[in-house]
Amino acid sequence: MTSIIPFKEAYKHLGGEYKYPTQSSRSSLISRITRLIKYGVVQGDENDKLVDINSLKDYVEFESNILEEYMNLVEFHELLGTSVEIRSDKMKDILSGLRTEFIFDYVETEFPIYNRKFFINKSSVERFLRAYISVDEVKSVVSRSENTWWYTFKRLEITPLTIGAKRFIKKSEYENILDEADASINQSNYYTLEEFRQVLLLSQTKDSLAVEKDYDLKPLKLNGHWKFYKKDIIDDLKLRQNYLREKYISLPEAEELAAAEGFRFGAEYIESEPVNSLLRPFFKNKVKMYSIEVFNNWLEGRKTKSEFFSLSMESDFNTFKYRSEIKGIDINELGPFTSKTWLQFISSNLKSSKANSQSTDRYITNYVYCTEYLIGLVNSTKIREIYSVTSNDINILFNEIPKRSSLIIYRYLKGVYNQLNKEKMKAFAFQKVNDPNDFDKEEKDKSVYEYEVYKEVYRYAKNLSLHKERAIRDTLREISGKRKIKYYATSWLYVLLHLNNAWRHSDIITFPKVNLSGTQIIDLNWILKNDLEDDDVDHIIKQVYRSEFIISKTQVKNYFFCSEELKKTFATAIAICQFRINALSPLRESLIDFGNKKQNFSDSRRKSFFGLYDDKEFHFSSRKMNRSLLSYIYVLLSKMQKGSEGLKTIQKMRGHLEKETTNMYVDIPKEELNFLTKQLFARGSFGFIYDTFLDVLQGVEIDREKRTTEIQFLEKYIGSIHQIEEISGFLNVIQRDRKAILDRILAMGLDEALEFINKIETNQLPSKKENVQCMVAETGCVKKGQGVDCFDCAYNIPNYYSLSALGASLQDRLNNYLDSHKLDSEIPYYEQRKRARLFYIQLDMFAQAIQKFGFDVYEFLTDSREEFIEKQDMIRSLADQFQLTEG
Repeated sequence: MTSIIPFKEAYKHLGGEYKYPTQSSRSSLISRITRLIKYGVVQGDENDKLVDINSLKDYVEFESNILEEYMNLVEFHELLGTSVEIRSDKMKDILSGLRTEFIFDYVETEFPIYNRKFFINKSSVERFLRAYISVDEVKSVVSRSENTWWYTFKRLEITPLTIGAKRFIKKSEYENILDEADASINQSNYYTLEEFRQVLLLSQTKDSLAVEKDYDLKPLKLNGHWKFYKKDIIDDLKLRQNYLREKYISLPEAEELAAAEGFRFGAEYIESEPVNSLLRPFFKNKVKMYSIEVFNNWLEGRKTKSEFFSLSMESDFNTFKYRSEIKGIDINELGPFTSKTWLQFISSNLKSSKANSQSTDRYITNYVYCTEYLIGLVNSTKIREIYSVTSNDINILFNEIPKRSSLIIYRYLKGVYNQLNKEKMKAFAFQKVNDPNDFDKEEKDKSVYEYEVYKEVYRYAKNLSLHKERAIRDTLREISGKRKIKYYATSWLYVLLHLNNAWRHSDIITFPKVNLSGTQIIDLNWILKNDLEDDDVDHIIKQVYRSEFIISKTQVKNYFFCSEELKKTFATAIAICQFRINALSPLRESLIDFGNKKQNFSDSRRKSFFGLYDDKEFHFSSRKMNRSLLSYIYVLLSKMQKGSEGLKTIQKMRGHLEKETTNMYVDIPKEELNFLTKQLFARGSFGFIYDTFLDVLQGVEIDREKRTTEIQFLEKYIGSIHQIEEISGFLNVIQRDRKAILDRILAMGLDEALEFINKIETNQLPSKKENVQCMVAETGCVKKGQGVDCFDCAYNIPNYYSLSALGASLQDRLNNYLDSHKLDSEIPYYEQRKRARLFYIQLDMFAQAIQKFGFDVYEFLTDSREEFIEKQDMIRSLADQFQLTEG
């Protein structure tokens, strides 16, 4: 294989999109390759823009080795404190001149690396710093005049080594200087400078000078030069240092202690103090410290608050009472009547509520706060009863508390007022109480995303090569206990869910876990190296399809949808999130986890995920994307002259719809309608009608007689059914209807057939059963009044989401049919015959589902595939039991 490749392909061999994610970074690489070829460092042709990838890789490896093992001249100057003005040619002469005293290894490259050609070996610099100390540092320890130093060096035969204007001596020579100083003073009551620094753990000169200044130390100087510190003073400072260390913590320590309790701590959460100079050894490079007492008080407050919001009892009402206790609320501060009626009001509301757990939790919290407000209201009266307050008192309270709390108390007051009136007790003038429903409403953003914005977000989120590695790397960091996690995988799945499903945030964060045991996916590293196979993708997505979703606000059934174009991306994000949950929170029910209590897609999570998105001004909003999808659906259906049906479809998806959403004009190009339909509809219809329409549109020749009588699906997919011909005769009613349906479809023109398929794909043909459409929905039910279930009607057009109900019905019919043939059964002949016919009608429909979706549909039965087929084999010959020619 040739190693000559175009310049523009080179980045793929040098780290790919991960290292060169943008066009700008790739253009920079191309410019660099051009210069390398020009200098003759890399082989290639700059005119034809071709490069020998092997020689380029060799050079990149050489460059990496240089940067790893050598430092440039600027780094060398910073480390040694020498002058940055010394150029490389001058420095080369200086280092060469030192070879008799010390050997520095260095190299000069042919081509500049980050604008540098001269590099000095890091290990030789480290050897030098271990062996030498700068004269400036020596002078900071031992104070002497320049003349005295000259005599000291001469007396001890020390010849400083010079690099530029900086001088160095050997550390062994420095020890001789210190020994000379020690000999000239009685140290029994003093610490030397070095000992002083060791006792207080002051490794840097600036730290020791800071302690001297802050604590007004006045060290003795021998002959005016050498520093000595009184031991008793320094020992006292050591005790104070230990005391302070117990009383104060740094920001990272506070963050770690808070994290251990499950909380986040920020630099401004409590008051801080400047770091005491004695604590600098412990708080390196830190400017703030925190009182451990103040921090613990904050932490206890957070624990109490967390307990208030998170702990639940055996009932919602008991949770309310428990949280009230945590908040320090004494219900006895209300008078007997108010206490009784208020608790009854809360208990009744909680019992009758059909809200999900998250909403109920929010209601309980509001009731606790309202209890506090109510106590404050009645405490202004002597008897502390609600009937003793005035309407003016109530209105003043409403002006001071949140509207949501005012609404709750208003409902309570209305009920109490009616009760007081009935008992003829004096009460406040309810008609003068301001209705919080009439308070000014905050104007909410009702805008939607332009269609092109949706397409750009779609392309961005769908990009597997862009997101997969980032999601896995971030997840592996989190699993290994690293900090600063981006929650990238969760963010990816969260955004993807918004592209096909008009779900609220509260519904998305309950997205269920999946079981990966039926796939070849091993772990995160396996996904990093491999793309998911189609079978594994289907295994994951179909699991989600079979899951039950309940709309949080309305408590009605919801359905997950994933378009064909997004399946692999969806499945990959789901698999990564599943491995994350397995490792970090195996008991967690949902895959969505943003690491905060309310599972909010916070700004930090948002910025991390959309960091490479081209439009830096774009802001992702869950509500806005939901409104956008609903608007797109409405526009799609309106363009099919079905505006009212479009609104019904949207309302079915969300339970309710703000009128403003339908008034939003969204321009969707005509050529994009098919793509958008696939993203928002196409729910997997199947069966005789749908398949016949597809054959007509694809120009497949249809044998009328064979098409209406064939039940080849049963023979092919259901197993060893020995009475196939008998069953065919048993389904004669369905076959007569199918003949009429086939005649109607074949009589349609191509345009009419295409329009009908579009109606099916966009769910515009409702029936009496959920997830089943009806071919004659627009003209009225042809089986009306006959007691025929939609599953048993030839005019039905089921989709994938109907399989749960179909599977349950089919299983029930098989079991009932077999029960009716037990020896002790007293079920009449005609009832047995009816059960047989109804069972085989649905069995034929189930076989068509297998033809469309594969054997995974057996998951919708209680029996396994083998058990189901075994039970069918127990059915005796139909010809022996029933007269099959009857209708």
